[in-house]
Order: sequence, then structure tokens, then C-alpha cells
Amino acid sequence: MRITMSLINTYHMTVGSREFLLVDVSKSHDVIGTTVVSGASMNPMEHSPVTEILYCGKEAVINMTRPAKGNEFSDKLVNQISTTTAVNDENIKTILSSVGDSYFTYQQSMTKALHPFLELLSEGIYVCHDSKMIPSNGGGEFFWSAYMHRREVPGTAAHNRTMGRDSNFIPCFLIPTTSPVEFTEAKVRAQREKIAAGKKVGGLAFHMSGMFSALLDGHHSATACLLSDTEFRCIIVEPMRDMLYETPEQAAAYGREPRIIALSCPYVKIPIGQIPPSMLESFLLRRSGVKPRNFSELRRKAFKTLRTVTRKPIPREILLKAELLPDVSAIESAHAVTELTDEQLGALLAGEIKYDDKIIISQNYYNSIITACNYLQYEDFDRFFNFACAIVENPDLTATHKYIIERLCGLNNKKIHDFFVSVKEKDDPLYKDHIPSFETYIRSYQKHLSDNLKDKNNRAQKLNQAMGIIGGEFSDSSLAQMEAIARSSRGRG
Repeated sequence: MRITMSLINTYHMTVGSREFLLVDVSKSHDVIGTTVVSGASMNPMEHSPVTEILYCGKEAVINMTRPAKGNEFSDKLVNQISTTTAVNDENIKTILSSVGDSYFTYQQSMTKALHPFLELLSEGIYVCHDSKMIPSNGGGEFFWSAYMHRREVPGTAAHNRTMGRDSNFIPCFLIPTTSPVEFTEAKVRAQREKIAAGKKVGGLAFHMSGMFSALLDGHHSATACLLSDTEFRCIIVEPMRDMLYETPEQAAAYGREPRIIALSCPYVKIPIGQIPPSMLESFLLRRSGVKPRNFSELRRKAFKTLRTVTRKPIPREILLKAELLPDVSAIESAHAVTELTDEQLGALLAGEIKYDDKIIISQNYYNSIITACNYLQYEDFDRFFNFACAIVENPDLTATHKYIIERLCGLNNKKIHDFFVSVKEKDDPLYKDHIPSFETYIRSYQKHLSDNLKDKNNRAQKLNQAMGIIGGEFSDSSLAQMEAIARSSRGRG
């Protein structure tokens, strides 16, 4: 059997402040990629759902369905249907698991670390970059247990109404490609020990749609980073799929039809003039996509359900930490708003949509309040807290109270707990509909404090037994010091 050698051309590029690796993959092995498996009608009037899958070898791993074919702004239905570990090819598994270690832990160049993986991809143009990721489904749920059932996921639309087509953003939310059954606390602990020892851990992700990427490797590393309050980074590989055109006004000035001015993916928009001619030709020839060699088998598997022998519950601490991560709305708003001054916030609190004769955020006041809260929550918690409290305490802004209180309830924080207690104690009729939310939050927060105290006491007892210390109480700092000693002792052992 003749094996075709992959041809990989790479270019290090900078556009604006964004650095990345631009890759042209041709004559590839076509082992990993995406393909449309239904709804591929050529009739432009046909708006039946379009289903696309991420495949790895002969496994259909992730199913994404766009309910309305003609609407690029509609979010998609997402579910996991298989795993990369189910692929019956040890070479593929080895390559996937090696990229993150090679790049993050052993400090190889991105080009060298990625090369074996790039050979597995379907033909096309790709943008590769090192970026911070968020181990969440974009709605407060831990990513590794959020896709067992098909459901619509906000932020998965091909194009984002809030940010527009021209914005650059990182597709930072994650879809797992490994079953939750494979989660083990021992592997998480091993990655946390690496982090504590000053080593870097990371993953490999493949962009799927909108703000979402499939995590091909690094599930335990992502969990360890979340628990260690450390940022989780990935090499993200983004297929270059889209083109940006001149506006009709720009084209009319030259008396012509709108021309292509840039190639586009979420991370970067590359002006045509900066793209090597051979790569631009490759993009235009391959943009329509090619069906993978195992297409018929992949299509057969594309609509099954991910089978798990047993459901392993994800530890509660992980789920609680995931709830505190930024959601899709926060990220959208952070990209849609460049700045919010205290004066602009004061104007919003006064019921204005303008400051200094300029629209602050939007003509719609309610949307302005929501976007301001999202932006502040992502950028500056203290300003968010002060702004949100000022809204809740303003009887003229009752139309926004429910939304703001729900956002506050999504965060586990002493300031919010104390604020809810104080509002509840006022016994003001203005808040009678929100009292159940306040009470639920207060009970949940107090249980969280109780659980933390129990956990700290358990850790202290275990350290006492392990180190032969009898009696006494420990501060958080001394407890942390003893844990560090215990870790280093294990390392020497």
C-alpha cells in the first residue's frame, strides 16, 4: 500500500498585535477534520437543518446541528457522540497526547510540537495560536460533563450578532472529546503536582464554531488548572473558512462589485495582501471542503448517543469553580465594549443611554444595562458589584432587577452574600418577588463556608497523621506550608 506524504507549509505571521502560525496542509492523511453529514442540499431556498461532525479516524466525535440552514447567526445544537480514545489507532492517540506536553512542558517550538498533528488534518488553511481557554460550556457548567445530551449552546453560531463579523476573539469555550467516565482524580492530582512544581501544562484544541473549540487533549490538565486557580492554555488550531468583503459603499467608490479584502477566522482577519499567493490559491480551491475517505461510516455513526458504562460524578468542588467562570454573554460584551468610564456608568444609573452626547452602549436601555454588567463582571469584579448593587437599590430600575439578581446569584462571593442579607432584612415590598432567590443564595453560601471548613479540618487531620504532629490548630498559611512540605516529601520519596 502506497502512503502519501503530507505536505505542510508554515508561515509565522503578525497581524496587528496578533501573532500566530499560518499553515497550509495538502496531500494530507485526512484523519481529523469536520464534514457536513446532513442538510447539504444545493437548493438555496432549502432551510433544513445542517449537521456537521468533528471526526477523528473512523470515529464521529462531536455533532453540531444548525437548526436554520440559511441563518449564520443561529446557535447550534451540540452533543458528544464518541471519544478520541475510541479511535482504534495508537499512533493517532500518541500524537494527540504528545502535542501539549511537547509545547507547554518541554518548551518545544509550536511548529515542531504541532507538525505530527498537522499531518493528520484534512487539507486546508489553518491558523494556530497559543491562547487562554475557559473550561466551561459558556453557561456556568463544567465542560467535561455538559454535552451528554444534544441541546442548543449559546455562542456556537457561525457569526455573532453582538460582536459582528469583523471582531477578533479567542474561541475559548471547550467541548470535550473524552468521555466523563475517563475522569480520574489521580490524573488530576498528578497534573496539579506538576503545576505546584512550577511546570506548565496545557492542551490541544480544534475550533468548531463561534466561541467553541473541541479539546482534543488536556482534559485532566484543564481540570487541574481550574482547581489550582491557574489559567489553562491550549494550542488552538482554527480552520480558515471565511472571507471578508468590502462594504457596498467601498466597492461603489471604485465602480465595482465588492471584493474579498481578508480571510477570516475568529482569532484573526488576515488582509489579502499579507497572504502568500500559493496559500491564497490553496484556500480558494479547497474552501468548499472534501469528504473524508471514511465518509459513509462516519455518517452512519453521526447521530448515535455517547454510551457510557457507568456515570462518574464530577466532584462538587470542580462544578462550583466552573460556575464562577465567565460565560458567553460576558465574553461577548467584553469584545463589544471597549471602555466604560465611571461617568458613563453614572449616566446609565440615571436612566440615560447617552453621555457627552454619544451613545454609551446601545439605543436600547435594557440591553445597555445587561451589556454593562457583563462587561464589568469580566473586566473588574469590584466595579461590577458596585454597579449591580446600585441598580438593585434603585426603585426606578425594577425592570432590570430580575436579570441583575440572577447574575449576582451565579457568583459565590461574601460581598454578594452580605448584600443579599442586608436587602432581605429591609423587608421592602420592592423586593418581595426576589426574597426566595436571596434565601436560596444565603443558604447555599453558608453551606459552602461549612463545607470549606470541614475540608480544611480534614486536610489538617490528614497532615497531622502523616507528619506526626499531635494537637494544635493551624492557620491557612501554616496549613499551606505543611501541604507544600508534604508534596516535596512525596517528590523525594
